[in-house]
Amino acid sequence: MEIFILKEEFIIKVIGITGKTGCGKSFAAGCLKENLSKSLILDVDLLAKDIYRDNNYAVQKAADFFGREILKTDGSLDFPKLGRIVFKDSSQMDKLNKLMFPLITERVAEFIKNNSDQNYIIIDAAILFDAGLDVFCDKIIYLKAHDIKREKFLKCRDSGICLEDIRQRISNQKININNNKVDFIIENNSSLEDLCENIDSVIKKL
Repeated sequence: MEIFILKEEFIIKVIGITGKTGCGKSFAAGCLKENLSKSLILDVDLLAKDIYRDNNYAVQKAADFFGREILKTDGSLDFPKLGRIVFKDSSQMDKLNKLMFPLITERVAEFIKNNSDQNYIIIDAAILFDAGLDVFCDKIIYLKAHDIKREKFLKCRDSGICLEDIRQRISNQKININNNKVDFIIENNSSLEDLCENIDSVIKKL
């Protein structure tokens, strides 16, 4: 599928939210959606999981790369096992990214085109720049938070993950940020109320 820049064709405005895991991207996206009329959130982490469920090729290639042990008995992907492999070794993450980035970019383009009747699409993606999803965005928000806050948030979000795995994800995650393309930087190191206030300030400048 040919990837194209949609903002020239549609009135819709695309807002990208990026930052490392546990920095509060999903909460910030929710604040935006609540205050922007006719808006939708596209969570790229969930999108990637949908690709694995819908695309047998992606699952089989992942198994070729990382071994059959990342598959459940029914042949579906065991996401926690895959996560432990790729978050432990950056070279393994690079393999996964080369497989998934083109598929993700294609799905994002389709999502925006299929929802062109909306006023806003909010893309929630740590890999916004790495996967080249920034080309779709009219405005980009970069969310930052201290490691301790991110650790607490991840533990609250997923009580089934151990502290060692959380710290490994935090320490090993590397994302690219093109500061020249970032429109707003938000430091999320205090309360959720403060984060909402910062998002409100951003909305006034959209």
